[in-house]
Amino acid sequence: MKYDLVVIGAGPAGTPAAMAASMFGKKVLLIDKREKPGGECLFEGCIPSKVLENAANRYKMLKNASKFHVALKSEPQIHWEEVLRDKEAILKRRSEAAFMQIEKNPNLEFIQGEASFKDEYTLSVNGSTISFKKALIATGAKVNLPPFKGNAVAKAWTNRDVFFEKELPKEIVFIGAGAISCELAGMFNELGVKTRILQRGERILKRVDEDAALAVQNRMIENGVKIDLNVNIQSIDFKDDIFSIKFEQGKEEKVITSQRVLLATGRVANADGLNLENIGVEFDRHGIKTDNTLKTSKDHIYACGDCINAPKFAHTATYEAGIAIHNMFAPHPHSVDFSKNSWVLFTSPQIASVGLGEIEAKKMGLEVEIEKYDYKIDAKAQIDKEELGFLKFIIDKEGVIVGIEILSEDAGSLIGEASLIVAKKMSAMDILGVIHPHPTLTEGFGKLAQQMFFKTMMKKMRRKP
Repeated sequence: MKYDLVVIGAGPAGTPAAMAASMFGKKVLLIDKREKPGGECLFEGCIPSKVLENAANRYKMLKNASKFHVALKSEPQIHWEEVLRDKEAILKRRSEAAFMQIEKNPNLEFIQGEASFKDEYTLSVNGSTISFKKALIATGAKVNLPPFKGNAVAKAWTNRDVFFEKELPKEIVFIGAGAISCELAGMFNELGVKTRILQRGERILKRVDEDAALAVQNRMIENGVKIDLNVNIQSIDFKDDIFSIKFEQGKEEKVITSQRVLLATGRVANADGLNLENIGVEFDRHGIKTDNTLKTSKDHIYACGDCINAPKFAHTATYEAGIAIHNMFAPHPHSVDFSKNSWVLFTSPQIASVGLGEIEAKKMGLEVEIEKYDYKIDAKAQIDKEELGFLKFIIDKEGVIVGIEILSEDAGSLIGEASLIVAKKMSAMDILGVIHPHPTLTEGFGKLAQQMFFKTMMKKMRRKP
């Protein structure tokens, strides 16, 4: 059988892409190495980590009950094995729901297997040859394992392993201080695990707004996470069930031991085994090369999600999938636009961003103004006893809000309104037309818009003779 479209990878890019194409009436084959659709986001990434975050947050709330004058009869306890059962139940429910949608679709077929290109129009899967008219590569990314010396790199955890441990470890050392490391370190620390981060740079979260990153860094240290900065890892060894990490910090050489080590040292595209070089699809260490329509160097082969050089988020991958399928089968091609991309980092406090960030604006040399609302003066933040945080607008010279950055324990709930503001290219006057309920953290949008408005009015008044 010759398929109109084959999709390689059934994660948050591949699965919705395959479903969308089938809605166009195309005969589609979806291929994945796993038994069920979902990808790394479902099985080892976004969803499992948020189950852990949810448990850690509830546990933290009980530990801090006395702040709100609530007395507990005994110390709260975390039942890790029950958390894992919850995680497995949610993963199963979501994966089976997606699989049922596929089974009900007469135009869509799913098979488990590893695909490789035999030529430009045929694939080899499980020993069978499959012909296609168009292909979409959505194979995601994997952990970039650094070439550390020692015998322990293969024994260390990655995000793929951490959610299958039957018991909470007593201690974990995290190598790297990016999003994955900082989220997990904070969560495990809340659950009573002794956590330590070794970071090569001078602060954590080097690609994140500096004000927000340093606030999270200081909060983590206050909560008991040990953070070593400007570290150069020399070797990681494993003996008698204990890891030994040797590193340099400044001019000093140090050795520490830990029960567990988790490597969070970046990610690279999953392109191994696809034989892309044999069919002329260009790729490098950053991922498969595509144009702004997500077309590869072959007109009938597209790519999207974490396997390309673009923002690596599940929701962004799903957005790209829609663009790719439209451009394959509909007239008038669309281009990807990451200027409105949003994300949330589930640290404590949370960091969320949409559009152009302050760091990015400065690097681009753009003429922007920064306006900031401090949650210390916010009624809801005071009631919640969570005053650490801010709302930051990045405004272009025309007065359009081109980016918003948020630091708050509830930033994930606030980023929705922020995304709409940036997507609709709103100004302060547009936001002032919205009546925000009191007392809520969303009032900050209106307060900051009001601050912008009065600042503009003062400038105009100063110009008058």
